[in-house]
Parts: sequence; structure tokens; C-alpha cells
Amino acid sequence: MMRLDDREWKTFYVGDLFTVKRPAARNKDDYQEGAVPFVASGSVNNGVMKCCQPFEDEVLDAAGCITVSPVDGSAFYQPYPFLGRGGAGSSVLMLYKDGINLYIGQFIARMVANTCVGKYTYGHMGNKDSIKRERILLPVTDAGEPDYQFMENYMRELMDEKKKQYRRYVKQRIAALCAVPGDQQMDWKSMIDSHKWEPFQIDTIFNILPGKRLVAADSTPGDRPFIGALDNSNGVARFVSDKNESLDKNVLGVNYNGNGMVIGFYHPYECIFSDDVKRFHLKDREDDPFVLLFMKTAILMQKQKFGYLYKFNANRMAHTSIMLPVTDDGQPDYDFMESFGRKMISDKYNQYLKYLELMR
Repeated sequence: MMRLDDREWKTFYVGDLFTVKRPAARNKDDYQEGAVPFVASGSVNNGVMKCCQPFEDEVLDAAGCITVSPVDGSAFYQPYPFLGRGGAGSSVLMLYKDGINLYIGQFIARMVANTCVGKYTYGHMGNKDSIKRERILLPVTDAGEPDYQFMENYMRELMDEKKKQYRRYVKQRIAALCAVPGDQQMDWKSMIDSHKWEPFQIDTIFNILPGKRLVAADSTPGDRPFIGALDNSNGVARFVSDKNESLDKNVLGVNYNGNGMVIGFYHPYECIFSDDVKRFHLKDREDDPFVLLFMKTAILMQKQKFGYLYKFNANRMAHTSIMLPVTDDGQPDYDFMESFGRKMISDKYNQYLKYLELMR
């Protein structure tokens, strides 16, 4: 494997390497769902907030740049044309340079983030001028210039190794998922259509337990996930070392407040929960990951009923009905839910393997 510590490194001003631009004024809420990434100042998912349908004759921001969040300094390489958030102080910064490809772009984006994360905040946001003055460390050639070829070769080798590891992992997971007999040979639609469905009130299916309030100022950084009412990152708001009575694992967390209202995430790991998140454990069966993931989607189907004027509060949560497949005696068919979950995940893993083969 190529090594970073056997290279000579040198600092460079971002403004000496890149042309810095800002996107046109845009707001993601003005767009319909579509296929073009909307990139804003987020620190996850490559900065993509959602995929949008551009307006007629709208000019997209060109692919092949590094976007930097002026809010937290996170940086990502954008391999596709996109809609960048502009028009405000927190609009993304775009770094362009001819000849930057996926591998070089990802390498340099990491170096930019190493410099800017922790420096840029809401109280001290970055801008076009400040990013030009930032200095980043890069490996250099004997002539003292950025060694772009090394950056590309290093990232190619690193990504190839990660793909090999992932292939091994996925093949093991597929074997484990298919080891349990069931309806996995049927397609998804046939599995759904072959069952009768009935409504069930949530509190007849689950024991619903509360979270506990823990403000950031009173928490201690650590390795334990703290679950908040988010609609992304599996609900993980931050990592703490704190413990309280909401400590749980192998549980479905469901938000009843915040931006992620009605959205739930499955948590196989030990974590603690905000008071805006309820913990769901099955009443009549041991908590099974595939059943809980199935239930997550069944609950999410009710999201359209609720909003800021009709809150998904604890009482409404308990008395909301969800549609579930049933056995011949009219009881929730947990075995079917498990088989369906195994089938879906196994099929997804197979899709990922095919995608990796196409990328060779």
C-alpha cells in the first residue's frame, strides 16, 4: 500500500490553486423532487440535501469542483452537475481547477476539511476571501509542486482496497440473510400482494418508552450515540459518554417532535435518547432487526397526517393505526415481516455487488 508518511509535504494557499465561486441564489424548498443534487452547507451525504428538478433553462453548477461549507468547514468533491445553495452568507463555496478528477478531488477535499473544520462556525463563517487565504498541506514533487499523480494513485489504491473489503462483507451478509428459509424467492410485489393487511393501533403492538432531555452544554463527549429528533444520520445528534434511564439497544426510535417528526430509525447499538424521541419495543415478540425495520416504514406511511398544526404527540403516537400483514387468524405476521426484510436487504446487497462490478 502507498504511504502518506514517505512523501514530502508543503503548504499551499487555496487561492493559489483554485478559482473560488459562489452559486446563484437558490432555496431547496422552491424545487420539486428530481434527479439533480441540491448541495448546501451540510456535513453529511456529500452536502446533498435532496435531489431536485431544475427550472426550465436553469444553468447548473459544473461538476468537478470541491464544495466547502462556510458554516462548519466540511468539504466534498462533486462529481456531477448540481444545484448549489447560494444567495446568503451560508451558501456553499465552490473551488474549481482544471484537471481535478474524482480521486484528486477527494484527496484535496479531505485536506481542505482538515484545515477548515472547527475553524468555520455560525459565529465565524467562511467566505470567498477567507477560503482563498486558507493554507492546506499537500504532497509535492521533487520540484515542490502539488503531486497530483500521487494523490490520484493513492486514492485509487485506497478505494480499490475498500471495495474488496466491502465485497467480502456483502457476500458474508447475503449468505447469512439467505440462511433462514422463507419467501425470499418471491419478488417484493408478490410478497406484498400475497398477504392480507389490517390496521393495528401502535400501542397494541409496541411498548412505548420515553427518552430523556440532555442539552449539549450538559453532555460529555464520548463514543455513545445520542439520538435526537433528526431526519438523517440515523438520528445520531452527537456522541457522548453520558448514561441515563433512556439507555437502550436493539430498539426502534421514533421522533414525535422536530424536523424528523414521525420518522424512525433502528438502533442495534447501545445509545441514549432525547426526550423528543420515543423508544419502541415489540410487545408480543423478541425485537428482531428486520421486523423493526419493517415497522419503521409502516409508521412512516402515516407521516402525511401530521404537521406543525397537528403534532405527532405522545397520545396521538400511541393511538395512530398502521397497516400490517396478518396471519390467517388476524394477528400481525411477524414471520412474514422478517422474511420480507431479509429479502429486501439481500436484493440490495446484490445490486451493490453488480454496481461494483460495473465500476471495475
